[in-house]
Amino acid sequence: MTTPGRLQLAPTGTGRIVGPAVITHNNPWPCPNGKLGVTGAMQGVLMHTMVCDLPKCIELFNDPAVEASAHFGIAQDGRIHQFGPLGKGWEAWHAKAANGTWYGIEHADGGDQHRPLTDEQITASAQVVELLSRFAGFPLQVTDSIHGSGYGTHVMGGAAWGGHTCPGPGPRADQRQKIIWLAREIRQGTPPGPPRPQSETIITGGRALLGAVAAQHKTTPMHILHLTCDHFGGFPPEVAAWGNAVLSGDLDPSAPMPAGMHLRVPVIP
Repeated sequence: MTTPGRLQLAPTGTGRIVGPAVITHNNPWPCPNGKLGVTGAMQGVLMHTMVCDLPKCIELFNDPAVEASAHFGIAQDGRIHQFGPLGKGWEAWHAKAANGTWYGIEHADGGDQHRPLTDEQITASAQVVELLSRFAGFPLQVTDSIHGSGYGTHVMGGAAWGGHTCPGPGPRADQRQKIIWLAREIRQGTPPGPPRPQSETIITGGRALLGAVAAQHKTTPMHILHLTCDHFGGFPPEVAAWGNAVLSGDLDPSAPMPAGMHLRVPVIP
């Protein structure tokens, strides 16, 4: 098996991670359930289980009434979702008293805590743990102590950390060792070069449908709109005007898009 590549922080200073994985970033940025401030020295990262799948977890963590979040969520297919920035003092609300000194990674389980992590989740978790270890300086090791450092679990903190059984009574906690072994392999790999852009800007020429552009770039119209909003921090004025006109019924959604719209599309490998 080929050793996965290293993730790294984007050079844009946003605190977002980039690299050889399928990564999405929360919209809005950062997730509303969390706070910007000053966190302490990070002891490590805690494994969580979602008791749902990633789309539902994203929905819950973006509901201010829920008052819960994590730094990352990992789908069963290995997709990584980042809820808030690294290096900006952003605190996720994932483990009560541990929030300021431990990162949190949620793993999708389809509602079954006994379900093992998929191979794709193990790979993605190893990539994220390796990056967090390199960034914060904690060792690549398993720990089951609140006084230790490395890859721990939510449950090890007891009542002070919320009194959860997370990551559940199944095999997930024991899979941390495999994740750490893979993270060490990633650490020993070839140092990464500059991150390959995951998306690029195109300017519409006034003849194409959004669906046709999506098909050309092997994605969906909604993904293009998400990338556009995420990259520009909101829709560019010409895209917003077009979208509003379509929603209001003033424009036929089956008509070609107007010229001059700036859209972000995935970079095809």
